[in-house]
Amino acid sequence: MDSAKVWENIFQQKEWGKYPHLAVVKFIAKNFYRFEKNKRKNIKILEIGCGAGANLWFCAREGFSVYGIDLSKTAIERLKKRFKEEGLLDRLLGAFVGDCYCKLDDLKDESIDAILDVECLCYNPFDKSKIILEKCFNKLKQGGVMLSITFADGTWGLKGKEVDYHAVLPKEGPLANTGICRYTTLDDISRLYKLKNNVITNVGKIDWYLDIENKEKVIKEWVIELKKVKRQ
Repeated sequence: MDSAKVWENIFQQKEWGKYPHLAVVKFIAKNFYRFEKNKRKNIKILEIGCGAGANLWFCAREGFSVYGIDLSKTAIERLKKRFKEEGLLDRLLGAFVGDCYCKLDDLKDESIDAILDVECLCYNPFDKSKIILEKCFNKLKQGGVMLSITFADGTWGLKGKEVDYHAVLPKEGPLANTGICRYTTLDDISRLYKLKNNVITNVGKIDWYLDIENKEKVIKEWVIELKKVKRQ
């Protein structure tokens, strides 16, 4: 299955991604609101799988400089259009179409202050996700931080025949027809996210019940915060 075609089709048909994830707002506030607004342009934030740029739009409005990577050309075009219309192009350092696995190589090592992953890694196989994470931490400055929001086990639609480690092709619920999607268990977190040059600083969980009468119709998200440290 061609993931790029899947997501291009999704963004051509749906108006996704206008407002930021609440966990992103909290993460940015906790780590960077101490900087005065006239100094925030020096803080560089990258989002992998940025979609139409809702999270980056929020960061840019708060004064930070941003980069985005997404598989969908339509999503990136929509991001650029919104930034232009709202006078935020001076905060957009780059918006790239392609697989973050490859596009991360185009960014300078140790040049980024924060990286956002809002359900991007989970659309990649486990082993590939591990490599993407290693690349992300190569791009982060020492002391840089990363937020990863990823689907947890028990999420509606993530049951059935596995096509890779903890990965299925969802056939029902809001994740249906989005291609391969991988769920993460609590034990998976350290196996996937812990590297030689980072620490996991916080792990939280959010459950979104789409039908309170049917407990199986729930979206479960891990909210994982990490920090780059000297190689151990």
